Amino acid sequence: MNNKVKKLRELNVELLRIVLMIMIVCHHFIMRGRGLHLLYTSGSTNINDDALQGLFMDSFLIMTVNCFIFISGYYGIKFRIKTILSLLIQTITYSIGIDILFDLFTTQHTSFDTILDGVLSIANGQWWFITTYFFLYLLCPFLNLAKKNLSKFQFLFILGVFTTINFIIGYTLDPNPLGVLNGYSLFSFICIYFYGQAFSAHLDFKKGKLFYLSLYVICSLLIFGLFFIGLKYVSVGFAWKAFYYNNPLVLISAISFFFFFKKLKISYTGISFFSSSVLAVYLIHEHPKSADFITSNLNKFATDYKVGSVYLTYLIIAVCLFLCCTFIEKIRLAVTGPFLNYLMAKFKLDRLDEKLK
Repeated sequence: MNNKVKKLRELNVELLRIVLMIMIVCHHFIMRGRGLHLLYTSGSTNINDDALQGLFMDSFLIMTVNCFIFISGYYGIKFRIKTILSLLIQTITYSIGIDILFDLFTTQHTSFDTILDGVLSIANGQWWFITTYFFLYLLCPFLNLAKKNLSKFQFLFILGVFTTINFIIGYTLDPNPLGVLNGYSLFSFICIYFYGQAFSAHLDFKKGKLFYLSLYVICSLLIFGLFFIGLKYVSVGFAWKAFYYNNPLVLISAISFFFFFKKLKISYTGISFFSSSVLAVYLIHEHPKSADFITSNLNKFATDYKVGSVYLTYLIIAVCLFLCCTFIEKIRLAVTGPFLNYLMAKFKLDRLDEKLK
């Protein structure tokens, strides 16, 4: 592959990562700001037109996590000890830092338990996505061996088994021993990672941008349609299954969205400045105290200062939040980067990378 094509591909993916993170922020805004998370957790059937409008918008956003993991599988995670340490330092910094910041403006005091929870933020699942992705990352040197060493038939056979467990039995029956957890699980991430590898090495659908965009829109509409029909004719529990991450429609929507962006030609190299901070945006706005603050204040703010519709206001706030978090992350990197480099040089940790290739 020549350098020009590689550069275009990378910029396409970097833009996609930015868009996905803004969509994730909007998803959280809709669920919390409109109180939809309470409808889900309570199992309430009192879902009015405002809630349905929010869920209609969310049906276009729910595929974002799957799309992130599909990207990782498609291009393959390159195992680096430095990346692992960087993620640990990043999560600890934001976990403890945000706790301290909120405590400064409240009557609460930062305790030893708060510090310990911050140090163990990945292990204790403070951010479910980070915990799951971290262990996916640790497994990637061995997951990547499947694409390298298995025949096409062997690889697709394993993918078929994974699909049956995660997207068929796990979605329809969800037996506890399988541990699928509606797609919020390491197994589900591994399955989607394998889908990315399958499309990278064994599956090739040569379609245009319009096809993939149309498929994404159709799947999103079907997700909402499944919810609406389930709510009206089956049960509220069945209806919410439409928004599970292991809903096959959510997976197809994610894959279509990825290939739509893959077909784009992007030349603005400044994208990389922002795309490198997408994880920080997630960590900052999904910290438990940040999330509680958003839940308590977002909807009132978006209603009082509405620009057009409340959903357009959410989008504007999400973009502004992304920009602010990007600059916060650049400052954090300037502070913690030298410490990371010191650890790598002092203990010669990069030697482990070679052993796991």
